[in-house]
Amino acid sequence: MFQSVEGLLTPGLIKQQKEQLKQTELENFAQADVNSLISHRTLFCDNFLIRLWRQFSLHEVTDLALIAVGGYGRREIFPLSDLDFLILTEQPMPADLAKKVEEFIQFVWDCGFDVGASVRTLEDCDSQGRADITIATNLLESRLLTGNETLFDKLSSIVGREDFWPRKTFFEAKIQEKKQRYQRYNNTSYNLEPDIKYNPGGLRDLHLIYWIALRHSNALSLEEILQSGFIYPEEYAELERNQQFLFKVRFALHLILKRYDNRLLFDRQVKVSELLGYQGEGNQGVETMMKAFFQSLQAISLASDILAKHYKEHFVDENGEEECQVLDDNFQMINNAIFLVREDCFVQQPDTILDLFSYLIIRPQAELHSSTLRLLHLALGQLNGYLSELPAAREKFLRLLTQPRGIERALIPMHKYGVLTAYIPEWKGIEGLMQFDLFHIYTVDEHTMRVLAKLETFLSEETAEAHPLCVKLFPSLPDRALIYIAALFHDIAKGRGGNHADLGAVDVGRFAAQHGFDCREIETMKWLVKQHLFMSVTAQRRDIHDPEVVMNFAAEVQNQVRLNYLVCLTVADICATNTTLWNSWKRSLFASLYQYTNQQFNQGMDNLLDNQEQEEQNKALALEILQSQGFTEDVQSLWKRCPGDYFLRNTPKELAWHAVLLAGVETELLVKISNRFSAGGTEVFIYCKDRPNLFLKVVAAIGNKKLSIHDAQIITSLDGYAFDSFIVTELDGSLLKFDRRRVLEKAIINSLNSNELTKLQGSENHKLQHFNVKTEVRFLNTEKTTHTEMELFTLDKAGLLADVSLVFSELNLSIQNAKITTIGEKAQDFFILTNAKGEALSERERQSLSEKLQARLD
Repeated sequence: MFQSVEGLLTPGLIKQQKEQLKQTELENFAQADVNSLISHRTLFCDNFLIRLWRQFSLHEVTDLALIAVGGYGRREIFPLSDLDFLILTEQPMPADLAKKVEEFIQFVWDCGFDVGASVRTLEDCDSQGRADITIATNLLESRLLTGNETLFDKLSSIVGREDFWPRKTFFEAKIQEKKQRYQRYNNTSYNLEPDIKYNPGGLRDLHLIYWIALRHSNALSLEEILQSGFIYPEEYAELERNQQFLFKVRFALHLILKRYDNRLLFDRQVKVSELLGYQGEGNQGVETMMKAFFQSLQAISLASDILAKHYKEHFVDENGEEECQVLDDNFQMINNAIFLVREDCFVQQPDTILDLFSYLIIRPQAELHSSTLRLLHLALGQLNGYLSELPAAREKFLRLLTQPRGIERALIPMHKYGVLTAYIPEWKGIEGLMQFDLFHIYTVDEHTMRVLAKLETFLSEETAEAHPLCVKLFPSLPDRALIYIAALFHDIAKGRGGNHADLGAVDVGRFAAQHGFDCREIETMKWLVKQHLFMSVTAQRRDIHDPEVVMNFAAEVQNQVRLNYLVCLTVADICATNTTLWNSWKRSLFASLYQYTNQQFNQGMDNLLDNQEQEEQNKALALEILQSQGFTEDVQSLWKRCPGDYFLRNTPKELAWHAVLLAGVETELLVKISNRFSAGGTEVFIYCKDRPNLFLKVVAAIGNKKLSIHDAQIITSLDGYAFDSFIVTELDGSLLKFDRRRVLEKAIINSLNSNELTKLQGSENHKLQHFNVKTEVRFLNTEKTTHTEMELFTLDKAGLLADVSLVFSELNLSIQNAKITTIGEKAQDFFILTNAKGEALSERERQSLSEKLQARLD
């Protein structure tokens, strides 16, 4: 509370009182009511400004009023909130008074407040308010602090006039603001580093309800909105509960920050969850808090949507003629909105809830009437059991999955309005469930809906450029309902502990049996859920040019139908996890694995694939490219030096590029970097006499340029030359521009020519300090004698590959191949190694390697 003291107020004194108030709030935060905290903050600011007003003798000026506006006008002040106020006059100020007012405002700044101050006449307020919806909204929320009360009444009279932003114009402007705000956040509440204020479902959605009610009936609070009849008691209770939760989170966030911000970044989530008293092992506390947070956002977003629809239907469009069309005994269309005729229909016949979404599919332009949404919301709260327990509902649900745009028009709205939670028993567990990492940018339920939406896009030719294989396969799948249900369940067991794929397979099996699928179909769905990561791991963390890898993959997949299902599910899963993950380089990677597996099925499972045919085909295509370019050099002499793997692991375009680069080259070192040959990444090609620490020097040089390495292909010619390729990108996933490519070429050449090891100069990613990833080393297929396959799981960091390759060098190990995968904060890298004898590592060598990596990286 602002402490009244004798003498003049000084910035130092106010800063001291602000710090004391913050300490008191921190000490009492756990048990304090957030409304009381906000009220005390607001009163502190009120008393300070009123006292300061008198100190500057502004109370002696009769034609002056100090007015709180915006959030301050609503008495919604948090520790770092802007102090928004208006100094109002009847007539323009004389120069001496204007100077004193300017000094008053500067004093408030000097006290450490972020100030949003305006000085206007009544005429200014009228003209500027009519021209700018933001100013108009601020004025609507005005509250007199001190000064001329008559002047304030005149302002209230101006903003209260019907022609000062008529309610229809005001409503449409606010809805447009909302649409623009939602677009900035990908139209979802479930962004993993959300903004408490502006995120869909955040405080701005609550404010929208306030503003509409305020413009319509001068209601200033939820209680007054309830009394006006604008919301139901059940809606009031839900809004009040969720508002209090967001208030508490925002207040806690402001207490831990020094500068104004409303973003719940990962490091802040940890501190806020601790302040709110959430506990648990590892990340359980923060994940529990964020789940409650996202559920509140979704509830507020839905309430805001319903109430905006309600207002539009009853007050904005009230004078229009109603077009009414009967759909069946329960539903009719009113002005393109689906209206529930029998109010008790959803309660008495719960399966009719599914009819609602069937009509949304049939009527592509239709939306749901606000009264229908309200009755749906109330009915779901009264539902005993789950909708899937009703045979009629099950039949209708399956029918939705077979309809064009069934995902977009039915399943996604069903999730939005809470029907999936009422239909699938396990769905509640993933609602708003976040994963505290840097890889998944959506909550589990939002990610799942995006997987479904992505699958549905494979029916459109417009998607063919980005996903040619999936667009070819998806329309021909035997039963799309199988893959849609598998997608619904692929992550449904996350957050329970244990292997989520295994647990989800059990869940989907039970669900599929309940819905009447036969044994073969059930097994297919169970397998898809259980193995939904199998193709992703194989393509990105295994050597897919190894015939044994292809054989093992094909043996698990079993048949062509499963392969087609799996590739579509895998690509959709990747695209729906993080918007930066999918690129044309990965597309070619998955296409290659699909092609090899097809060849294995066609050949039969008795023998490994013979890659010689593919090698010869790549050579022939490369020759065609060279001939079309007028290349006349003898390429065969170059190719005779290369092992068969060289032709298998490089595309015909890359083979032709290398041939042009190496034609007539006499130097023992060549480094070239291009964006033209490796789709989705920048390719670094290195040709040189093999030498010690080659891999280490290259990755250190790349790391020092702040680049990400995605793939490393190590090929040694028959006469001891390296034909190595690295796929790199900028940290944001973009390709390297011309200047960056030339600088990197020079850095690698200097590194390889130097007798010294390149010193790493990388800077740490500060986000990573909030994550703990235990280093784990796994050896695969240890029975092999020609080479050793190793997987490394550890926390990603600047220079990681250089550290790892330094260990390899210390143990005199050679890298034959590497796949570099970064999953958010976690590195999941795959290496093929040989020892000093050119053989697989012994058990003792593997143990030594594991220990040295653990010691260096943990």
